[in-house]
Amino acid sequence: MKTFLTALAMLAAAGTLIAAPVNSTCIMSGKPVKEGVTSEYKGKTVGFCCTNCKARFDSNPDKFGKKIAK
Repeated sequence: MKTFLTALAMLAAAGTLIAAPVNSTCIMSGKPVKEGVTSEYKGKTVGFCCTNCKARFDSNPDKFGKKIAK
C-alpha cells in the first residue's frame, strides 16, 4: 500500500510539473511562450517568452496578473 501511495504521489507531482500554460502568448511581450518558462499564479500556470519576462512577472505578480485570461 505504501508503494502504491508513493507512486500515486509521484504521478500527481508529474502532472503538476508539466501543466500547460493557460496562455499561448507572453502576457508581458505578446510573443509566443517558450516551453518550460512558466510561473504559477492563483492556481494557473502562466507561460512566458523568456526568463526576463518571467522574472518581471514574478517580482510583482498581482500587478501583471490582470493580464491573464480568465
